[in-house]
Amino acid sequence: MGNQWSLLKEVKATNNNHIEALAEVPADSPWFSGHFPGEPILPGIALVHLVEQAIDQLALKKGEEYQIHSLKRIRFTQPVRPGDKLSVNINAENTGKDVLFSFKVLCKENIVSSGVIVAKKINK
Repeated sequence: MGNQWSLLKEVKATNNNHIEALAEVPADSPWFSGHFPGEPILPGIALVHLVEQAIDQLALKKGEEYQIHSLKRIRFTQPVRPGDKLSVNINAENTGKDVLFSFKVLCKENIVSSGVIVAKKINK
């Protein structure tokens, strides 16, 4: 049995600095519990968690690890409902000190969330 909180279906790198992911939002997802009865909307934290999972999953494949330390310019522009299919586009920029993961989450052609996750690469 998989992680009931995970919405990810597929993650791939198109190059060293770009990640693409696909996700599905099942109607019975625990994310909808209490958010909101009769009018379910996926909480914004679930979208940020989705992006973080995509970053972590690809980092794991590459033998890397990141520690998130801040979020910047996070926007939630449209509601995500049960049954929606999402695509995630993430671009990584290494500033020398931090890695900036700029992201957009789309439902069909519409941006539902965007922002920047700031992380540090953990040296093992």
